[in-house]
Amino acid sequence: MTKHYDSKRPTAVRVAMIGHGFVGTVHASQLAAEPWVELVAVFGTELEKAAQFASAYGIENISKSLKEAVSLAEAAIVCSPTSVHYQQAHECLELGVHTLAEMPPCGTFKEAKALGDLAKKKGIRVQCAHTCRYVLPYIRVGDSIRSGELGAVQQVTFVRHHKLKERAWTDDALLHHSAHPIDLTLDWFGGVTAIGCVALPQARGAQTVSLLGKLPAGAPVTISITFASRLPHLRMQIVGDRHTVETDGFSYVRSDLDRLNLSIPELHSYEKAIHDQDVEFLRSCQGEKTGVNWQEAVKLIETVNRFQDSETK
Repeated sequence: MTKHYDSKRPTAVRVAMIGHGFVGTVHASQLAAEPWVELVAVFGTELEKAAQFASAYGIENISKSLKEAVSLAEAAIVCSPTSVHYQQAHECLELGVHTLAEMPPCGTFKEAKALGDLAKKKGIRVQCAHTCRYVLPYIRVGDSIRSGELGAVQQVTFVRHHKLKERAWTDDALLHHSAHPIDLTLDWFGGVTAIGCVALPQARGAQTVSLLGKLPAGAPVTISITFASRLPHLRMQIVGDRHTVETDGFSYVRSDLDRLNLSIPELHSYEKAIHDQDVEFLRSCQGEKTGVNWQEAVKLIETVNRFQDSETK
């Protein structure tokens, strides 16, 4: 559903950025435009890039350690490479700051529980960036499912082919990019049972993966991700017994039910989703009941782990 916010401006909050890559620039650009948010520090392993990032978003402190960065802040946003999300989120929480971690926030159910328990012990907030839940095309698709407009869902298909390119770090097709459509199925349908997984070179650290799952009502879910394609492609399709809808999640919704059709600029859609998500997180840090509860992240990581364990050898 569309997000609405109280017009009352929240209390000013100081935020440390942990990571300075592309996703970090989207978080920073959206928060820098909020007069009640002060970006006070950035921490990353490449000082030159961190300095450029700081200059672009008016950040005064280029920290040499995560501890230094969060010592200046009340909240931290962890948007560094996937492999260090858990370590950095855990350190932020240990240091007593509210923490939003990019998806995936960690790699195992045990780690997800540990982050939640630590936040509870410290009396602070921890949330995961469930960004797809905030993107307008996915909101529209989700609303059509919940309202029953599509009828009984017969099939859910998600395909994402990332263009083959050199990367500064090794991404994980299952833990990272499959987590987004899995998260949507949890949000829209309440759960998904892992049936099978075929991955290259293996489920943990996969560069290509195909998953088969089953919704609570019995419909199949297929998710296919690869980093090896020469032809980039992104599409999600939900087939109901009344109507069918498809979307790339960012720029369009297409359906035989005309009311659902939508076309919007891709970057604007993504930036607004990050903005709304981050605002909800920061408002939750000030006591409001906003943002996605951490138990949703725990459930997500548990489901991802079940898909990893279902790998076909």
